Amino acid sequence: MGGNLFTFLMKWEKITFPEAVKMVAEKVGISIPILDTEKKKGVRREEFYHTNQLVARLFQEILEKNRAIQDYLRKRGFTQKVIREFGLGYAPPSDDFLKLARQKGISLKNLKQSNLVVTSQGKEGCYAWFRSRLIFPVFNAEERICGFAGRVLDNSLPKYVNSPQSLIFDKGKILYGLNFSKEAIRKKEEMILVEGYTDVIALHQAGIENVVASMGTSLTPSQARLIKRHSDRVFIAYDQDKAGIAATLRSFDLLMNADLQVDIINMPQGMDPEELVRKEGIDFFLERKKRAISYFDYRLDMAISDRSSLARRDKGDIVAILFSILEKTRLERRQEMIRKLSQRLDLDEESLRAELSKLRGKERGFFSRREFLEREDKQISTEKALLQLMLNEKAIIKIVKESECIDNFIDSSHRRIAEEIIASLEEGEISSSRLINRLGEEKFSSLISSFSLSEELSQKEDKEQVAIDFINYLQKNKKQRRFSEVRKKIKESEEEGEKIDKWLYETIELNQFRKSKS
Repeated sequence: MGGNLFTFLMKWEKITFPEAVKMVAEKVGISIPILDTEKKKGVRREEFYHTNQLVARLFQEILEKNRAIQDYLRKRGFTQKVIREFGLGYAPPSDDFLKLARQKGISLKNLKQSNLVVTSQGKEGCYAWFRSRLIFPVFNAEERICGFAGRVLDNSLPKYVNSPQSLIFDKGKILYGLNFSKEAIRKKEEMILVEGYTDVIALHQAGIENVVASMGTSLTPSQARLIKRHSDRVFIAYDQDKAGIAATLRSFDLLMNADLQVDIINMPQGMDPEELVRKEGIDFFLERKKRAISYFDYRLDMAISDRSSLARRDKGDIVAILFSILEKTRLERRQEMIRKLSQRLDLDEESLRAELSKLRGKERGFFSRREFLEREDKQISTEKALLQLMLNEKAIIKIVKESECIDNFIDSSHRRIAEEIIASLEEGEISSSRLINRLGEEKFSSLISSFSLSEELSQKEDKEQVAIDFINYLQKNKKQRRFSEVRKKIKESEEEGEKIDKWLYETIELNQFRKSKS
């Protein structure tokens, strides 16, 4: 029965297993044993939260007394109700903030610990992190203020500033507005992803509550996984200027890797959701959402519009662009995409399938399928062995971190585990059980459980040197994969009669690297 309860909570609350255990324990009054290090961290976290709460209230009071800022928000269409609901505030110039905080009894020590005040470099004194900015409190999954975002009201740069990373704040792992939108997402079984904080607030005010923003940064793998915890379908509503299009393209791979259905709301160029709702009304936005297209269609439309003609070579280029999307799509949807692609490009379906088969062959480079599989097997086994060493030797974790070799992993699960091992070390504790709890997904449990040190590795005296050898192999293998890709580019360029200078230069550099490592 207990297992069923935890499973229910994980699905209903969209939380991990450790979070579900903690929630049940708190409800029934059972205390969970905590390590001293965790207790200290818990105390520090509570201090951060307490200071953030006091400062958020101060920012709100300052805004309530500032007619100019209230007029600015009124002109942007925001009501007093939504301003209060989202806890908007205003950060005055640094000296004014320090004076007001002192009057409220908020100590300078706590402000510094919470990164709300920082020491001036090379000078005496300190200054407020947020100065002369509209403030958006950022809430975590527990609906507590973990940080802030500040927006300038003029054209100065940077436009947005976020709280520095801390024990309770990591902008790459938070979705702004999720605390306000969880219920609506659950009911509608879909989520709208926007770029800005004001986009979230404007849509929420207009009655569309299943909306979140990615903290003003490019979407991260952690944010994509967080989206997946709450919904299987996401609509991207980014501004369709150059930066917005680039952000849409970057986000897609992450969302697809998280096994999400992705649709694009085609926004008018130069307008974000907040401006669209303010100028055209919510019905106009909803009509755009109704006509949302799949990422495949979005990318196909873009590829076709980028070309003045659709000659045979152009069609081949478009097929190559869409190949990676097709490969990541489930079989039943892939068939539909291939039919659509053949119709749009006026290609026979069988010819198109043959072209896709050729591309699959090219993806493997210039060595045979057997060589490809052998190389990939060795790569995967090396990644596993390195993870085994990391779990057993703290010194090796530091070596791996400094080498930045995680980027050379080809298995995304291995990469994720390695990232969490490094993060765990930075927090002071590392073990297989803690790692499984941190990751919180069932698929990692059996993988991590299999990472006991092999007999061969355990007998090695200099394990650090073994790790360095593994790291060098991963680097060398990545260069080899790139070398094969470049050779393919040279061959294709020669066949098309194009210049091959840039590919030759890269080949020379890669050859020099191979010789230095051989």
